[in-house]
Parts: sequence; C-alpha cells; structure tokens
Amino acid sequence: MKLKSLSPMVPRVSTAVVTVPPKQADSFYGSAEWQALRIACLKRDRFVCQIAMPGCTHKATIADHIVSRRNGGADTLANLRAVCRQCDNRVKEDHLGQRRGKATR
Repeated sequence: MKLKSLSPMVPRVSTAVVTVPPKQADSFYGSAEWQALRIACLKRDRFVCQIAMPGCTHKATIADHIVSRRNGGADTLANLRAVCRQCDNRVKEDHLGQRRGKATR
C-alpha cells in the first residue's frame, strides 16, 4: 500500500533571524570626567557592593546612578553608588526606565 503525502495545513513561517542594532552608549561614559567620578565612587565605597542583596560578596566595579540620568539624576558623587556586575544586572532599568529590582542603597 502506497501512502500519499498530504500538504501541510499550517502555512510556512519565515525563520529569518532579526538583527537588533547594538545599544549606543552615552558618550559621557567615555569621558575623563566620568572616569574620575567612577573611581571616586568606587574608592568611597571601598569597592564593596552597596546593594542590599542577601549573600552578595562580589567586588564592586560599577558606579551606578541612584536616580538615573534618564529620570533627571545628576552626575554627582552623591547620586552614585558602587555595585557589583551581578547586582547591577538584577536592578537595571527596563524599557520604560523603571528599575527591575527593589534594591536599596
């Protein structure tokens, strides 16, 4: 007995990969002014992560704005805190500019 092949009932869908353009960083973050401010923040906080996440023991390497620049936060030492990469990724802003995590200073 010969079997017939039935045509698919579901239309074929394109499986093309969509390329997303890379994120453009603010040029300020490459400036000498920012680098000096970043180092001052990290030294002030002794390279200890300032986010109150239980069990965090990683070295802080990022100067994070407490009030984001997008929301009017200043580029001042008073508006910066030292954080580790892992905690920074947990509390980063979503596409609406809102913090994902509820981290405190």
